[in-house]
Amino acid sequence: MKRLRIATAGGSGWSTLPGDLLEQISSRLSTDADRLHVRQVCAHWRACTSPLAALRPWIVARAGPLPTSGHPAYSAWLPRRLRQQRMVGVRAAPAGLPHCRGASRGWLALVDDIRSPTRLVLWDPVSGSEVPLPCLSRVTQVFLSGDPLGSPDWIAVASQRVSTLGTKLFFWRPGDAAWSSLFEQPTAGVPSVVFHGGRMFYMDLRQLIAAYDLNLGAPNRRPASAGMSYFGPKVDKLCRCERLVHLVREVLMVSCDGELLLVVLRVSSACSSFAEVYKLDWTPKGTPKIGERVTDLGEYSLFLGLSESFALSAKEFPAVRRNHIYCVNPYHKLSDWAFVFDLGSDTLKGIPYPEELRDDGAKWWPYYWLCLRSPLTKKQQN
Repeated sequence: MKRLRIATAGGSGWSTLPGDLLEQISSRLSTDADRLHVRQVCAHWRACTSPLAALRPWIVARAGPLPTSGHPAYSAWLPRRLRQQRMVGVRAAPAGLPHCRGASRGWLALVDDIRSPTRLVLWDPVSGSEVPLPCLSRVTQVFLSGDPLGSPDWIAVASQRVSTLGTKLFFWRPGDAAWSSLFEQPTAGVPSVVFHGGRMFYMDLRQLIAAYDLNLGAPNRRPASAGMSYFGPKVDKLCRCERLVHLVREVLMVSCDGELLLVVLRVSSACSSFAEVYKLDWTPKGTPKIGERVTDLGEYSLFLGLSESFALSAKEFPAVRRNHIYCVNPYHKLSDWAFVFDLGSDTLKGIPYPEELRDDGAKWWPYYWLCLRSPLTKKQQN
């Protein structure tokens, strides 16, 4: 049996492909790694494909340290090198929407006013696509179960501040006239919402985890409660170091490579480890429970922020180092505005506050991680 002969990039076939066809093929590649590899094939391919403007993901910063701040400003930053962060230039945002209320699935949720908005829009910084949503007063975060342009069934979940610590969650499906309340009684803040395995999970500030079946594909059925569990005392006892006090900085959930994970961030001066990762398992009754500890994420790393937390593969995103936890620092007035924790070596490094923002009266603080829906090229940036 004869072996198939495959032409190399230097052969007469691949190196003479029409430039417009190469650009079309390149535009369909979803990972930064693939876009970089295409430009490395040969000089002809490199000349016919647009280079990347910036590797993903980015930090989205807002003016003012509190979610209720009225400063109409947000910006995206590359947290790449020590003291060499730079702002990312993207296309102009929709007019009249100066406030960002979250980043999810590569989209930014923008409003015209924080307390009483008349417009709430999902915006894709790469394509410029807009998806209008019904207005919701005092919305603090918007989470998406899927890509509005790529998922046949998707749902949006929004958190609404009703008091200093009280928060209510609402859901919306395409075609709904208004948001619907997920539960009637406010809960104590919701720092973490995750979509995993057809369910939505949220965690409040007391470490109460609740699960809801989304009932995707059934537009007339609302999300149904699938159980809840209170993790507060259990989280305090997870740390195995010899210190008597184990102060918890934050507890978040994230979906990674088919697993739902619980990430416990601790005050590094009070514990031997900055972060611990655990699997979330299930009891026979269907409620979540803390499972085994995870010390190796494989090729993945976690990105934790005030909006959507997510996992990225280092193979697909060259700017990412495998088996790391990247965490923004919006509430703590420290010299570092983000942290990078190596799960393998148990070491913590900081990403310093950008020098050019230190004297800015707007008081910029990092809030979200943003991984765009598709790579951003210099052609799209102009």
